[in-house]
Amino acid sequence: MKISRIESILLKNAPGRIFEDAQHPFGTGTEELYLRVHTDEGVTGHASIGFGVGLHGARAVREIIDRQCAPLLLGQDPFQPRACRERLAAELEYAGIEGLAHFAMTGLDTALWDIMARALGVPGWRLLGACRDRLPTYAMVGWYYPEDDELHLDGYQRAIEAALADGYAGVKIKVGRGSLDEDVRRIELAQALVGEGPVMVDANQVLSRNEALRRGLVYEELGVAWFEEPLRPHDKPGYAWLCQQLALPVAAGENEYGKYHVYELLTAGGCDILQPDRRRTAGPSEWMEIAGLAAAMHVPIASHGGDLATVHLLMATPTAIWCETGGVPKGPGATVERTRIENGWVYAPEAPGFGLELREESIARRAI
Repeated sequence: MKISRIESILLKNAPGRIFEDAQHPFGTGTEELYLRVHTDEGVTGHASIGFGVGLHGARAVREIIDRQCAPLLLGQDPFQPRACRERLAAELEYAGIEGLAHFAMTGLDTALWDIMARALGVPGWRLLGACRDRLPTYAMVGWYYPEDDELHLDGYQRAIEAALADGYAGVKIKVGRGSLDEDVRRIELAQALVGEGPVMVDANQVLSRNEALRRGLVYEELGVAWFEEPLRPHDKPGYAWLCQQLALPVAAGENEYGKYHVYELLTAGGCDILQPDRRRTAGPSEWMEIAGLAAAMHVPIASHGGDLATVHLLMATPTAIWCETGGVPKGPGATVERTRIENGWVYAPEAPGFGLELREESIARRAI
């Protein structure tokens, strides 16, 4: 089997309901890149590269893939994804193998693994070597909503109540944009709604070291489950210092590009819970290497994001403890296959591949 053609399709995500974290507004409309990697035996691999914010990232990744990466992969064996990855790394090295280049490598590597799983007729998690067939999941629904202010949290409350009605036992909420008093109100309201279930907090990089410690000590007293990404990702000494100061688990890693940066974070003692984002890990090939690092160092993994490809990866990750999702899927959705979430658990998919094939109607409606 050989790679015969690489097809890149730019898609538009229309604006929707606005919600925010401590740094960014979401729902304003973005672009996404959809990949099909075709083979001479008729097996096609699928991948999707999305950006939560930023309109032009997908276009830049498309240029990297079409002009630099695709010519290197034509004629190659998709059953040698790591060899293909090394070819790509050598080509992209001069400009730096992180950022947009890493997104490009992730998409292509994911499509190769999808080809292998489809050719063998197995779901991706079985191909990777499964550890489990289900995992606890929480809902990331506690955003900042335009209709709310520091004292009135109606939109925030409705979002949490909807997640609980869908069977989630726990939620993650955003903190750090306003005062510590506002954070406390948000946490206490979420805890009152959730009851005995976990409430995680996420500051999205906006705090200084001292402010992260000040707030972290209060979050600790309130009994939150973990304190996520309080500092910028490059501040690994700061993360190590914060982990030493707090009994509250510190979670980080979603903005680390690949295994070398994750290795630096782990060896610094910079997180109690590692949160890889599959878009920044260079695909299943490197995700599994990151999972091995975490397992060797006894660090639990809770994903950033929870699309179907991430679910497959978590099922093969030895120290995985949580899958993050935005809620139970409603309606037909964009992908052919839908995530199965029931009573706070996400279940391993059974269809061959990694679950990123888009419905033709979705492509036709959104193609640019």
